Amino acid sequence: MSSTASATEHDETDEDERGHDEIATHYEVWALDQGTDTGYIYEPVEDGDHPSFELVEEIDFRTLEGVTPNEKGAVTPHMIAFSSDHAYAAVACTAAGQTLVFRTDDRELVGSCPTGPGSHFAGFTPADEHIQVDVIGTGTIARIDANLEDEEFSIVDEIVIDADPVFIEHEEDVPADDDDVRGRPICHDYTGTGFSYHTLGPSIDHAGVVIVDWEAFEIETVVSQNQVRANCGTLGHPTENTFYLTAGAPSNHEPTGGVGEWYVFDVEKHRPIDPATGEIVEGEFTYEDVSRDSEGFDAHGFWFISEDELWLVNRETDDGLIIDPATDEVVEEFETPQAPDIMGGSPDGEYLFTSLRGSEPVSGDPHAATGETPGFSVHHVESRDLVEIVQPDEENPESDFHGIGVIAHDSEDAGPE
Repeated sequence: MSSTASATEHDETDEDERGHDEIATHYEVWALDQGTDTGYIYEPVEDGDHPSFELVEEIDFRTLEGVTPNEKGAVTPHMIAFSSDHAYAAVACTAAGQTLVFRTDDRELVGSCPTGPGSHFAGFTPADEHIQVDVIGTGTIARIDANLEDEEFSIVDEIVIDADPVFIEHEEDVPADDDDVRGRPICHDYTGTGFSYHTLGPSIDHAGVVIVDWEAFEIETVVSQNQVRANCGTLGHPTENTFYLTAGAPSNHEPTGGVGEWYVFDVEKHRPIDPATGEIVEGEFTYEDVSRDSEGFDAHGFWFISEDELWLVNRETDDGLIIDPATDEVVEEFETPQAPDIMGGSPDGEYLFTSLRGSEPVSGDPHAATGETPGFSVHHVESRDLVEIVQPDEENPESDFHGIGVIAHDSEDAGPE
């Protein structure tokens, strides 16, 4: 999911065309409990060989003015992403059908837009002028005008995917779901070449990718399910013209069975890179030709630790891969707590944070997404060791963490007082 995961803020020594910041020395971990509609903000505290994490703020989404829970009283803050300077956070809420914008220095809600049911992921465009929202329920990509100077946010456009002329050219290759909708967007991220890649789903049976010229806000091209059955995460390389996608399904999924795949694309030609040769694929291809094995089931979140290291997790099999992006070769495998989901890293590249699902997961197939330690895990990157599991509401069976992100400050006194 974006992350998504998620839209990414990578660690750069200079700001690049994607709007990434310089490396900062202090950070906060923002973690979303979609089961209890609570956001938790943690700061690292020096504590021996590895820091501990201190809870500094809770956000009760149900009590915020401007938030409209659904008829069952749920908001479901699902995913989180930040502006390029980390000054604002966009939170997509699936049950409320809203995209919320928070000012991060004082954690105040400053914007709320009714983007539609199943608003799954919201990510700032590289120049922070707009927020694009993947809305599963309506099969649309919403565009929010983000006037950060005046803190004004409004929906200005949308792409109805299966009504788009470019998509219609491929509709025979994209099966309709039970509601006769083709193309429900899941997550997206941005390239350095002016495009956003949006996976489709949520089931792998309705997977694929739509590639959007985000400035023109038009679909550029469509990659069908038979070509790339990506239905989960999207992640642009921080500096190179490559893009990464994941595909996942639980082991009990019919008719495919368990799926764990990842893909690499060249973003200038919008073509996959052959895993056997490392060359851009020309001509016709299928997912069997270009998919890479995640060595587990339900491949989901991933994160660039640096330009030299990419971590990926499998949600059902509780494990993951460490990949060298220079060669796209797997260099190591690692274990995780049960039901790992979305990932984010500390600005210094020392620690990796992964959200962990609960015993009663709100989203995803329960066979893959059911966990036992809702919260987030902390891995020490260099040693690969799991050093902590943070659980703010561990006795609550409704707790179910999904979205997670990290904001950077220039110094330890740069955060809220």
